[in-house]
Amino acid sequence: MKIKDIKKWYIDNNKIYFVSIELTQQCNFHCKHCYCTDKYSPHLDLDSYRLIIDKIYDTGCLFLNFTGGEILTNKDFTNIYMYAKQKGFIIDLLTNASLISDDIISVFKEYPPNNIAITIYGTTPYEYGKFTGDEKNYYRVMAALDRLKNNHIHFVLRTVASKTYYKSLCSGEFQKLADHFNVSFKYDPIIFPQTSGNRLPLKECLSPEEIVILESQNIERTNAWKNEIASEENYQWTCHAGFNSFGVDCHGDAHICGLYRTQPISLLQHSMNEVLLHLRKIHTEHLKIVASNECSHCANRKICKWCPAYSQIYNGNNYEKIPFFCELASQRVKFFGI
Repeated sequence: MKIKDIKKWYIDNNKIYFVSIELTQQCNFHCKHCYCTDKYSPHLDLDSYRLIIDKIYDTGCLFLNFTGGEILTNKDFTNIYMYAKQKGFIIDLLTNASLISDDIISVFKEYPPNNIAITIYGTTPYEYGKFTGDEKNYYRVMAALDRLKNNHIHFVLRTVASKTYYKSLCSGEFQKLADHFNVSFKYDPIIFPQTSGNRLPLKECLSPEEIVILESQNIERTNAWKNEIASEENYQWTCHAGFNSFGVDCHGDAHICGLYRTQPISLLQHSMNEVLLHLRKIHTEHLKIVASNECSHCANRKICKWCPAYSQIYNGNNYEKIPFFCELASQRVKFFGI
């Protein structure tokens, strides 16, 4: 059975199939775009993570994603990871790769992750130094990628499109790096404020014009936007957050997704039934907002990522439009419309 068929079964049967667990907000990098504001918060203890995993396991959930901060700064990472693997979860990891040691490689060889998504922040020591605070991070990451490749451990490369290394993205240097390691590469053009509301990371956000210029250089993205814009299908919001997936932050609080953190509920202090009822109530509220929001009647809605969670991040409420998203959608229509 293919993963998409498994996902459909979970959705059809109203079950949780995916949970993202934030193991920490601590990190050994100091990236300009970072949304984390709890970088000095202590980690939960190992027993707390085991309890969280047990409760998720009892829902019948199949897929876990471990994220951060940097997951490998958590001293209990190996024990948490192996515990979840032994429970039978299919696990994806999100990491900057710089702390992948030979010991970690040994763990991955014995307990292979489904996928390791490695976020890279440049293609030269200079770019890494300017964006993460230390040029040596470039060499640490490249050495880790070599370790993974030499040990036949699957990974993919990704990045956040940023002003610091925009020229390297446009000139194809990131893709060349991915080709060198024979792995896939993709980027996300969206940078958002910190969880505290601090908007400092937005200084690294590309303008809508810069984003579409970058997208126009990739034939797959170009064709995807052309097809989406030309499509006559009516827009339908297909988010299943809160019903079929949710996120857990570094304090053990559950949220409908990693973006929406304003109505947390402790997974450690409440039963899973209480948690799911709480999350599904939020999702139902969001459905009502989406149905009545001005964005839902916009001609560009089908190519806009607006949702209540994004609105909360950018606007401090669940319902207002996001001018940056409006401008980006308009630019995409201008560039890719037929």
